[in-house]
Amino acid sequence: MYKRFCIIYLFLLCGFTHLIKAQQTDRSILLNGVTQIPFPTNGSMVSGFYIGNNDPTIIAAINVEGFGIKLNAITTSRLGKGKIIVFGSPAYFSLPMLGNHQVGILIKNVVEWSKGDDKDKLEIGLIGAEKPGIEAFFNAYKIRQIKKFKIGKRTKIIFLDQDLEDKLEREKLENFIRSGGTLVFGSPYNEILKVKSGAHELKINQLLMKAGIFNANILIKQTKENNNLILSNFPYYLHPNTLFPYLSDTAITDISYEEKLYAVNTTIDLIFKANMLNSPILKEIRTMFNLSDSIRYPSKLHPISIATGKEKLAYILEGKFNQLKLGTDTFVKAPGYHVFPGEVDKDVKRITEEITIPVKIGIQGLWEPKSVFYRPQSTGFYVPAGEKVKITIADELIGQRLKAQIGVHNNDLMHKDELTRLGFDLTREFELNTTEKVIFSPYGGLLSIKVADTSALKFIKLTVSGAVKSPYFKLGETTEDEWKAQIKGHKAPWAELSSEKVSLIIPSNRILKLDHPQQLMQFWDKVLDADADLAIVSRERKYKERIIVDDQVAFGFMFTDQDRIVVPEESCDWMLNENILLTKGSWGHFHELGHRHQFWGIDFDGLGEVTVNLFSMYVYDQVLKKGIYSADNISSREVVFKRIKKYLNNKPTFEKWKDDPFTALCMYIQLIENFGWKPIKEVNKVYRNLPLSNYPKSQQEKIDFWFINISKATKTNLSSFFDVWKLPISNEAKREVANLRVWLPVEFSSGLMGFK
Repeated sequence: MYKRFCIIYLFLLCGFTHLIKAQQTDRSILLNGVTQIPFPTNGSMVSGFYIGNNDPTIIAAINVEGFGIKLNAITTSRLGKGKIIVFGSPAYFSLPMLGNHQVGILIKNVVEWSKGDDKDKLEIGLIGAEKPGIEAFFNAYKIRQIKKFKIGKRTKIIFLDQDLEDKLEREKLENFIRSGGTLVFGSPYNEILKVKSGAHELKINQLLMKAGIFNANILIKQTKENNNLILSNFPYYLHPNTLFPYLSDTAITDISYEEKLYAVNTTIDLIFKANMLNSPILKEIRTMFNLSDSIRYPSKLHPISIATGKEKLAYILEGKFNQLKLGTDTFVKAPGYHVFPGEVDKDVKRITEEITIPVKIGIQGLWEPKSVFYRPQSTGFYVPAGEKVKITIADELIGQRLKAQIGVHNNDLMHKDELTRLGFDLTREFELNTTEKVIFSPYGGLLSIKVADTSALKFIKLTVSGAVKSPYFKLGETTEDEWKAQIKGHKAPWAELSSEKVSLIIPSNRILKLDHPQQLMQFWDKVLDADADLAIVSRERKYKERIIVDDQVAFGFMFTDQDRIVVPEESCDWMLNENILLTKGSWGHFHELGHRHQFWGIDFDGLGEVTVNLFSMYVYDQVLKKGIYSADNISSREVVFKRIKKYLNNKPTFEKWKDDPFTALCMYIQLIENFGWKPIKEVNKVYRNLPLSNYPKSQQEKIDFWFINISKATKTNLSSFFDVWKLPISNEAKREVANLRVWLPVEFSSGLMGFK
């Protein structure tokens, strides 16, 4: 095995030899006489670049402070007969930077590098903003401002410092380069992001990526420690010809989180985005990692191990090759789609139907994605894998930037040690920017229409052609007779049970024996109402909470995100059984819904798995009428007292309190048992009405804020109570409630706990 690897490795290194020589030539010419390249002195920030094939050469890099990585800051490449050099800032093309001796040498070297063996006097073209001092700097050359993108025949070099959104202009520039011209590009992100905030991808990247370069939407500031570019000792991840040899010998699990997230993963993504399946770099990667031609697809019966770093990387790369093979414009079925998410039989009728979808969007005041967020609206249709489905909308909806999404399972599972389903994002998304749009997915999935949370739409009318109907129950609209007679039998692999408050997305085989979805969804509405009451939000939901069943849950047994809850299939045994829910409840599902209602910005560290359980307790108490002693860990007053006693008699500390969520919950149980739910609700009301700008900032401020408000809500001084529990309270906070009567629960004041 070792001998075979050495042969492959040497073969690849030989393939890199000519590249290394070209890179050394570029560096030797461009850095001739240059020992230091400073940051721009006019306050401009510097953008970074990723490299997507073996052609580019790193000239200089930049340290990204706070992220633990470096990025390319100056890079060269080839395209056809021409050359490209990119700079992280166009400030290097004008004064005052041209007046810097080292920068001046570098820019003059750029011209010499561009000329090569050409002895003719060349013309320099300028596109974009005025570049003060450049004409005087290049007084030996003719300089011309290019207008209306009319490139002169004698123009050999073009300095560009703006994006090119016009496709025709990009094509003209590409022809110029491929014919032997040189593009000197300065990233315009510094100027763009002064007027446009948030995500913005340059259209010029479509051209640069053909040369293996991508300008990232990231800006790096100059600091006292970070005031020069890096000219040597570049880290392995900045270039594919060092990245993959490194990864072939180093487990991806041994790479730092920052390097993996911001450098390695991004570079790999770019490589597969920028290159064709038969490109040299992808051939080299396939050979280096001995990858099969098709991806292995796991199942519950036949899981795939990805426990080691090398296994993870191999499977990641297999997935990338598979995605590239499937393409974005072909109608094929992915390997393993029939296992998960599932198959639609050929004899199931594909239909054309006009539907009207009520839109539920807005801000509920909970833990929500940052606006603008596109929230999915259910259609009741399923798109079979590898088949075309057409969406038709009216002209007036085009400006709404609606999106069609196929599928609901978008979690990456590559951090797992074993896969029981395909470990990638299985969803596909299409912008509905024309009146007719053909959509498709190699995996298939439920069809939803995504609407921006800023939209004023109340309804969407559209026509779906080529999809199949899925089992879709809507409380208040679908009758149980309709459900049993027809809807339950729709032959799509996934079903949805929905009310105005919550949506359950489940495998269709799980609803075959469900005859009374109305009562089930009414129960879940009561749970959501209880959560709303405790969280002090309206029972009338702006949008539906979504609980999605998955064959393999990405995190833990269940997990909650800003837009969904994901649960395992086996939990359907409780989630869909009204009798079990009424008699035993389902702590896990109630717990995850609780996460959706927590006060994430105000709760202090350590409360993430504590205050969430207040919502589970509240549901058990108010909906199931089973009181506050409900979970196994807090099943009775005696069990709670035992936990408290154990904590207090074993050198209690705040750190220990934070590390044991159910012990910490016991503190809240004492308050609820003695004062009821009313004080908790009163504090939550204060939290709910607090403007974001007034949120307590430090951890101590957050602890004090909870202490002061719960003391006022109970009309007692809880200083001694908090002291016993070892929660640190500031003297200032204690003074604020000093006029209230001191309170301790009887079990503390009477010495029942036996602590000192």
